[in-house]
Amino acid sequence: MKLERGLEIKKTICGEGEKAVTLDAAFSLVMAFITVINQNAIMDHLFFSKYNIARYVILFMVYTVLFYVTTRIIWAVYKDKGKEAAICEKRLPRLKLALIMLAAWLPYLLVFLPGVANYDTVNQVNDLFDGVGPVPFGFIEGQKTVNVFLNAHHPIVPTFIFSAFIAIGTLLGSATLGFLIYVICQMAAGAFLISGILCDIYENAKTNKGRKLIKLVRLFYMFMPFIPMYMICMLKNTMHGLLFILLIYVLYRYFTGRDEKPAGSFALLFLIEIMLCVTLNTGIFVVIFTAIGILFLKDKNRLKILLVSLGCAVVWFIVFPKVIYPAMNIFPGGKQELYGTLFQQTARLIRDKEEDLTDEDKEIINAVLDYDRIKKDFTFNVTDPVKDTYRIDCTKEDMNAYLKMWLRQGIKHPVVYFRATLSICGYFFAPGAGIQIFSDIPKAKGIFGEIHSLVPSRFGEKAAELYFQITIMPVIKWIFQTVLYAFWIPVYLFYILVIRDKAEDEKGKKRPELIVLLPLFVTVLFLVVSPMNYSRYALCLIFASPLVVALLGPLYKRS
Repeated sequence: MKLERGLEIKKTICGEGEKAVTLDAAFSLVMAFITVINQNAIMDHLFFSKYNIARYVILFMVYTVLFYVTTRIIWAVYKDKGKEAAICEKRLPRLKLALIMLAAWLPYLLVFLPGVANYDTVNQVNDLFDGVGPVPFGFIEGQKTVNVFLNAHHPIVPTFIFSAFIAIGTLLGSATLGFLIYVICQMAAGAFLISGILCDIYENAKTNKGRKLIKLVRLFYMFMPFIPMYMICMLKNTMHGLLFILLIYVLYRYFTGRDEKPAGSFALLFLIEIMLCVTLNTGIFVVIFTAIGILFLKDKNRLKILLVSLGCAVVWFIVFPKVIYPAMNIFPGGKQELYGTLFQQTARLIRDKEEDLTDEDKEIINAVLDYDRIKKDFTFNVTDPVKDTYRIDCTKEDMNAYLKMWLRQGIKHPVVYFRATLSICGYFFAPGAGIQIFSDIPKAKGIFGEIHSLVPSRFGEKAAELYFQITIMPVIKWIFQTVLYAFWIPVYLFYILVIRDKAEDEKGKKRPELIVLLPLFVTVLFLVVSPMNYSRYALCLIFASPLVVALLGPLYKRS
């Protein structure tokens, strides 16, 4: 028996031929390299000295082995499809299963009643109610202020939605009640969306093994603590994450032949995509690049899908800034968000290589950013201190001169730019950071100052402390790592389902539904330019990655 087990393990790790072993080894080397480089960037800022080079070489070898073994095991599990599943004679009780998922989340709401929020939400709502503009305008010493109805530093649609619920609560006698109503609505929407998708794919799964995987994914969404913690959070990223899941499912159903049109009609597809765009600034790029990817598929509606996406681009890039913002006296936000990573790279250049900057270079930088404040306030792991020095009255000529200088210095000092970037985004691509949560309602003035916890704060504090202790426990901590959902799951899905599958079947299996991987990778790319390493920037991946495993892993009956 032991001999048979040993032979089976050996076959799993070393079998399937030279080509398969070579592919898996190459993939593992690349993944190990990405991991080690990002860990070095976080810990040692891309400096390799005789004191740490040996450690990183050992780490590289260890990660290579771990990735290789993991890859071989995942492929062995994936290729074993299992027995054919019995046909579902009846539809699953969708309402009941959604309510069960909602009930699994309810204890979190009761502990943190009426829910939780972060400072971005506080700034958004206070800006609308009280005219207090969110950072950086009006809060930075010496910074020019703006006198407007609303600041689009954060997307204005979530601002209006959040504020509407709080206004309803105020009319009913309590802003806290409005906050609670919003949280309950968000929880219900999330439970019905996620549970409904899982019911649908469960009924159509071809094998018992596939159905077991879907059940595991359901348990994940019910009992992984960070899922309900974000569901009870008034946060633009949560709203965007649910829309992201909806878009992926709409595309999946269409490309598996179960809908004649995405979302049933192109008007509904447009509504989903435009909401994805207006809830988070990066949403438009997910929509556009996904549509471009669909153009390469042999699909009768690919041009219509592209036109819908271009319509979203027109609304986002033209209608909002040229029509809606001026009509409502909304400040469009500064360019500091768009150029945040570039500004951070310049700040790192000032710190590491200031002697290489000419007086003209310094003047060019100072026309766009406060040069002296950069030297004083620069931090390695967040772009906000540098972005806060942005001069909102700088001219187009100033910005063009800065961009030319940035490119010129980047060619001369690429490593410095990598240090600036990877020091922030590294934990999205390497282990080390658990998924953070919000565990209270921030203290604030204005309307948000009227929203109070309905249970003693010590309950929430103890629960948050327990969550943190769980995320650092040996072995268990790995399922709480941000990198697992933000990078490893998307990359493994692509490798196993596209590269490895094609290598095994030279003819290539036609699976157009694999297009749903594209929104994941567009989002992964934007993690590189995140303003800080915080889990909410990867929230749509944290929400969607396990669901995509359930969508693409098992075999399904096709229409």
